[in-house]
Amino acid sequence: MDKQIKLIIACEAFKGELEVFKETITVDILWIEQALHNVPDKLHLKVQEKIQEAETYLNPGDIVLLFLGNCGGSLKGISSETLTLIYPNVDDCIPVILGSMERFKAIQAEKVGTFYLNKNWIDAGEDPLSSSRKYIETYGEKKGWKVSKVMYKNYTHFTLIDNGCYTLDKYRMHVREACEKFEKIYSEEKGDLKFVEAILNRQCEMVTIPPNAQNDESKQIYQTRKAFFPET
Repeated sequence: MDKQIKLIIACEAFKGELEVFKETITVDILWIEQALHNVPDKLHLKVQEKIQEAETYLNPGDIVLLFLGNCGGSLKGISSETLTLIYPNVDDCIPVILGSMERFKAIQAEKVGTFYLNKNWIDAGEDPLSSSRKYIETYGEKKGWKVSKVMYKNYTHFTLIDNGCYTLDKYRMHVREACEKFEKIYSEEKGDLKFVEAILNRQCEMVTIPPNAQNDESKQIYQTRKAFFPET
């Protein structure tokens, strides 16, 4: 891990992946609830809250790694009065868990209608089957299923990502059940931890926000080091 990083603020979607690197991560991690990626405004506020918390005990100029994807533009306008913020230049967490943006693009080209899942998303109830149960509780069986099927109508595959961090047997059963109920195709994709490692070592394209500089997507400052993994 890059020794200049003094704190990590991370989405719980990466909990298992970061656990793999626990021997090399030498700083605290402040976790952010995974479900907030569905509500970017709330995610933005929570990230900003964690940053302000960090300002109370870190030194001016210290580097804080936001181990997050820019889900729904949630990192637009993020800032710190005293700290330098960095985060990977990705729109969401899926390419990170798969191992690279190139891998993500290749799967999307092959299977356009792919809905991705991993252990953390399922544990957090952020998956089609869990969502449908919530809608049924709220609206009743008939209307709940109708709402659920509309939500996922454009997807063809429910795809479980396996990057070797977890035992997946019960999660495979969960996703297969979802596929049966929603009439989707079950698939698995092998993930890779090299993107996670590259982020921790600041060896991929990162967005850097200096102290007192608001993150404006039209004028992002990019910091690129030698790639940890080749572009393929």
